[in-house]
Amino acid sequence: MTFTLFCFVFLLGVMALRVFAGWLVSATLVEYQRGVLFRRGFPAREVGTGRYRVWTGIEKIMIVDTRPVQVSYENQAVVLRDGAAAVYSLLGSARVDDVRKALYAASNYNHVPVFVLLCCARLVLNDCTGAQIMASRDAVAEQIINRARPRLAAAGFELLSFRLTEVSIPQQRIFE
Repeated sequence: MTFTLFCFVFLLGVMALRVFAGWLVSATLVEYQRGVLFRRGFPAREVGTGRYRVWTGIEKIMIVDTRPVQVSYENQAVVLRDGAAAVYSLLGSARVDDVRKALYAASNYNHVPVFVLLCCARLVLNDCTGAQIMASRDAVAEQIINRARPRLAAAGFELLSFRLTEVSIPQQRIFE
């Protein structure tokens, strides 16, 4: 009788544990991954490389890839301050510096460097004239970097490299 009652209570306890805590699973993070352990929907701590055991019902690890995100866009058109159109191409890379900020920056954190670099390039080029761009392409690239760096840092990223590979102002033909 006592053994049967003990088995029943034990089985009931295991079932309650499965219902409320879920299954105990392991998650392995490799050297280029970092993560945040969430417990009951709130961030508990940051986790690094290694193996972690979590309860699926109450815990979750959100994993972030910290390898550099490459940005490459070619033949983008922009209207300059003097009304002319310019065509530009850019190359850049950024990597995750702060895991929590990167997770909260966007639904897909890999899109943040692309968005920031394209927006900053368009913003700076919109404020320039054709003569300014042709006179000093390096100064324009430096302005873009100066705008992009703090915006990426606010989203948890570090700007590794940026380069304007092409900036040209095509001549407009007037047909009569």
